[in-house]
Amino acid sequence: MSEEKLESIIRDFVEAYAKWDAEKTLSFLTEDAVWVAPEGTFKGKEEIKRLLTWVAQVNRSIKFRDTGIGIIMKGNKAVYEYIIEGVTSEGVKFETPGICMYEFSGEKIQHHRALYDGLSVANQAVKGWFAKTVMNFIINQAEKGLR
Repeated sequence: MSEEKLESIIRDFVEAYAKWDAEKTLSFLTEDAVWVAPEGTFKGKEEIKRLLTWVAQVNRSIKFRDTGIGIIMKGNKAVYEYIIEGVTSEGVKFETPGICMYEFSGEKIQHHRALYDGLSVANQAVKGWFAKTVMNFIINQAEKGLR
């Protein structure tokens, strides 16, 4: 399978995911696919469907925008760097960088690993002075350790 074809599959997969089309999203996966994300590890289409259903309930809308390296293919593996932006079901807007790694079996995704900046999303979601104070403290401590 050509790398161009696999890249096209990734783009179609991301489009289906962003439209909350669980069945179409699942159609891009092998039966025994593994989806690893900050929310946990999900094995097989039934577990992944539970994740997709939950994500659609807690988010009103999302979209992906290429950034950095975009999609890089090497054989049956790919890395996709993007910005994800959206609105939660509670009306909170968020934007954060993310990276997904894909491993294919034929034309289907066998392994999907997603990483994104959860601290950034949490910081954008907190409301109220106390929650914001706590979040700012956590962020400041993390950044302090990096200086």
